[in-house]
Amino acid sequence: MQSSKKRFPLLEIAKINLRHNALLSIAVAVLLCLVTPLFIGTANLDRNSAAMPLEMFVSLIGIVLLMPVFQPEQNDEIDDLVSSKYCSTAKVYLIRMVYSVGIAALLICVFTVYMKLQSCDVMPVLALGAIADALFLGSMGMLTSALTGNTVIGYMPPLLYYALNIGMGPKLGSLYLFSMVTGSYTAKLWLFVAGILMMAAALFYQRLRKRMA
Repeated sequence: MQSSKKRFPLLEIAKINLRHNALLSIAVAVLLCLVTPLFIGTANLDRNSAAMPLEMFVSLIGIVLLMPVFQPEQNDEIDDLVSSKYCSTAKVYLIRMVYSVGIAALLICVFTVYMKLQSCDVMPVLALGAIADALFLGSMGMLTSALTGNTVIGYMPPLLYYALNIGMGPKLGSLYLFSMVTGSYTAKLWLFVAGILMMAAALFYQRLRKRMA
């Protein structure tokens, strides 16, 4: 019994959380990928044009998948139950974050392959850029959700920032979400780094909040 507690069953915790907390988000993310070709062309596109569906539509799955990471414990009863377990809440959050990012990356890669089969000039860098966008938008929502303790409010900043990018365009410089459409890829590195930092900040705040509670 004691040795099993020390082992920290990563796969078991991931499986339970996927089954109880992530299925709806995954379904919505898949649906978003499926309907994207209905809103924008995904066939016979050159490299810059091929970036548009990935940046402007598919990257939104980052919000869908990463936003619910802290949601279950925002219910006090569930929070008390999880806190009573031998596995720390921070580790549970980290597991959710890892599989959410992994699923987002997988869906983006699958969609990129689909576009390749549709005779689009897609390269791995386009998939990586879309992953950076997804990570940035999702982590922005995660951090807001952590700070406010409310998942619904967490959706607002990434969606507002998305709208701001449509309005301001390249004026946003290194944090412009749709830079690949213009043939520029440098901003994706900054978006990726900013996303990682916001995820770390959200996790740190949640851990700090638990200690102070």
